[in-house]
This record gives sequence, C-alpha cells and structure tokens, in this order.
Amino acid sequence: MNRTGISFYSRNRHFFALGLSWLLVQSILYYQYGIHTEMEAAKYIHEANLLLNEGRVSSANYWLYSSQIFLIAAAIKFNTGYFMVYVVQLFFNALATAAFYRLLEKISSLQTAFILTLLLIACIPLQTFNSFLQTESLFYSFTILYSSYLLGMERLTLKNSVIVFLFLVLICLTRPTGLLFVPGSFLYLFFKYARALSTIVKLGITGAGTLLFLFVLNIALGSGGELDFMLPYRDERIICGVPTLTQYRDIQVADNPNSVYGLLYYITHNGGQFARLAWWRTKAFFGITRSYYSKGHNLYLYLYFFPLYVLVLLSIRKWIRKNRYLPLYCISAILITWLTVILTCDDWHNRWFLTVVPYIYILSAPMVQAIMEKLTFNDSKRSFQTGNI
Repeated sequence: MNRTGISFYSRNRHFFALGLSWLLVQSILYYQYGIHTEMEAAKYIHEANLLLNEGRVSSANYWLYSSQIFLIAAAIKFNTGYFMVYVVQLFFNALATAAFYRLLEKISSLQTAFILTLLLIACIPLQTFNSFLQTESLFYSFTILYSSYLLGMERLTLKNSVIVFLFLVLICLTRPTGLLFVPGSFLYLFFKYARALSTIVKLGITGAGTLLFLFVLNIALGSGGELDFMLPYRDERIICGVPTLTQYRDIQVADNPNSVYGLLYYITHNGGQFARLAWWRTKAFFGITRSYYSKGHNLYLYLYFFPLYVLVLLSIRKWIRKNRYLPLYCISAILITWLTVILTCDDWHNRWFLTVVPYIYILSAPMVQAIMEKLTFNDSKRSFQTGNI
C-alpha cells in the first residue's frame, strides 16, 4: 500500500471499523430474522396491494404511512420482491449511521463519535427493525438523517429552510408521529437564528406556530381508521394492546374524543386516573424493561441504557456552557415523545423509546468525551513514565 493509501486509511480508520461493525450486526440480524412480513408488516403489504389494485388505501390515516406503503407497492409493481424493500431500508440505515457519526465528529471528538456511533450500531432493539417491513426502520433512519442535518447546519438559508421543511414532510408521511419533531425543530431554529428579534415578535411567532401545530395535530388525531384515543383510559392500558382491566372503566369524555380538545377534556375531568396512568407509563417508558422479557434481555437493557441516563444528567451543565441550542432540540424530542406516551400508552417493544435513543447518545457526548480524554491522558502518562514514547 502506498503512502497516500496508508494516510487515507489512517484518517478514516474509525469510519471503516464502524462500517465493518454495521455489516456484522446487519448480517447477524438477517440470519436471525430474515425478512419479516407478518403481523404489523402485513398491514402495509395489504395497503400497498390495495393502492395498486384500486388506487386507494383502506382508511385516510394510512396516508400518514405513505413512505412504507409506496416502497412496498413499488417492489410489488416491479416484481423485485420484498428483498429490495429490505435493501432500501438498509441503505437509509447506513446513511443515517454515517450522518450520525459525522455530526458527533463535528460537535465532539473523533473518539466520542466512534464510541457513540458504535453504541447506535450495537443497539439491537433498534437495528432489528431493519429486517421488518414496517415503518420503524425508515422512520428511525429519516429522523436521524434529519436531525443530523438540522444540528449540523451552521447558518439558516433559503436552501436549508426548504430542505428542513421537505425532511419534516417526509418524516410525517412515514409515521404520523413525525409531527412530534416539529415543535423541537421550531424551537431550535427560532432560538438559534432569531436572536435579533424583539420579545414581542418572538412571542407572536411562537403563538402562531403553536396554534398551527395544534391545528395540524388535531387533523392527524381525527384522521380515522382504528384510532381511539380514549380506549387506553377506558381499560387503563400501560402497554398498547394490553388492557389491565377486564371491563371498561366509566370515564368522562367529550363528544369528539379523538381531538386535542377531547384529550384536554379527559385530563381536566378525570385527573386522578390520568395522574396514576401517567406515572405508570413514565416508568414503562424510561424503565425500558418488560415483565415478558427474559431476565437476560432486561439485564442487557439495564446495563446498556441506565449508564447513559447518568452520563446525560452529568453532561447537561457542559452543554449549557458549550451549546445550549442543541440540547434544546434533543430534550424537546425526548420530552414530547414521553408526553405522547403519557397521553396514549407505551409500546410493547419500546418503539417510542427507540425513537429518542439517538438524542440520548448525543446528550451524553460531553461526558463520554471527558472520559475518553482522561483515559487517553492516563495512557500517555504511563507511556511516558515507562519510556515507550
């Protein structure tokens, strides 16, 4: 290998190591699961066939899952088989992983970027969805790509604004929960790039933005289909699809419960039940473990995520001194997702939580960097003392 090749490899060895790790993980998962087309994936396959045969979907709410439905429909139309859907999901996952690494490299250190991206690759619960023909794989990849682009922007231009808007539209048409990224994006862009505006103007823009978001959210809540936002309260579900009561509880609901007003009406008229369920759902969301998981699975989740919580808490002070806008976006994404779980229910396989995992990694970066620098310094010091440098 010539000197140029050696130099290129030396500069990018972390990237190559991550690439090999990514290939290894995806190969193992493909060997383990193959391409999963049953259960929830079957819904999107059905909708794709319906779209091809009749030019429609069974309910208006499925348009909010258009990315996956159109992808599967294209595979059926061009007879490429479901393997091509899997390949596309892997492609965007790889792009998202690379973008995540580049963002961390930009806001922290090379070593920190390597460690945290390796953790993302090793997050098996998240990576497993690449083998499933559901919306999660594309949704996780698109949100990581979007957030990496947004947080990596150095200035706001017309071009950047258009890209941000199109990204948000794509996310919202992959899963309706993409709407949850709108408030955090607005806050991040507003506070970072509109510092010169007067307080009155800021309040006016914030108010208008809030009303617009609630209007769009209200449309999404009432989009039809199988959505019933009062059901998790009637049978007190902590985990979606798992009632804790054998009979419905009598609760006070509005005439139009599937709306923003309907949720507010429920909270104000059933405060005791809401507070109790909110606490249980909070424990399910941040506690991660499940009673139906094996002890080994729960131990893995404890050891993998709980140290990250500690690192995030210890990093907040560093973020405030270093870059208060970035944690504003990340914390907004986590808090809004958590609030959504409180208002609905948590997922059987932690899919809500997995959405915010990349932002937990990002928020932990300052402490991870401090630890890596300390370890590097100690190694250098020992090498100097033993005469190995």
